[in-house]
Amino acid sequence: MRILAPAVLFAVLIPGPASADEAPKDGHAAEAARAEKLHEQARSLREATEARYLDEQIACYKRFLVNRCLDQARERHVVDIRKARAIETEASRIDLAEKNRRYVERKAEQAEQAPQKAVERAEQEARNRADTEERLKTLSERDAERIKSEQDAKSRALLDAEERNRHEAAEARRRAEEAEAAAHRAEKYRVDRQDYAERAQKAAQKKAEKKAEKEKKAAQ
Repeated sequence: MRILAPAVLFAVLIPGPASADEAPKDGHAAEAARAEKLHEQARSLREATEARYLDEQIACYKRFLVNRCLDQARERHVVDIRKARAIETEASRIDLAEKNRRYVERKAEQAEQAPQKAVERAEQEARNRADTEERLKTLSERDAERIKSEQDAKSRALLDAEERNRHEAAEARRRAEEAEAAAHRAEKYRVDRQDYAERAQKAAQKKAEKKAEKEKKAAQ
């Protein structure tokens, strides 16, 4: 049966004093090593606690007061888990402090190097401009003429495109005006037909009324 004694658990939890030879010379390295050691202690404590809790649960079922035994084992398990969490919290605090320190150092280093880097960038840009100007100066007349011809061709193409756009826009306006005029004519034709139909209906009705009136008089 793998039941770990309490003394074993406290031995895992509380590290022994480090000798002078074991102490790191660098303070930051010492903190990082301490955090790693605390993480390892927390892991070991958790593993030992879980193993002991499992063994105690198995052993409890062989006793007369099973529930009481299980409750006591659970209480010891909770206490040990809290110890492991406390160690992990301390290790996480050290890790976070180390990350913040490295961040501050990196920002300070960047701020310190910023002026020099700015000067280097300005010098590099000046060299780039000088190189570009030198390359432009060494271009042959034929290359310069070719570049000018290409630029002129692009300018003509842009002018032609603008002219086509103006022409297409004018054509679109003309077609829109013709369509609107055709719609007006169609509407006028519809209204005229409706008016003619109404007048024809009224005339036919009036004619029928007169005919009926004549027939009525003739019948009298």
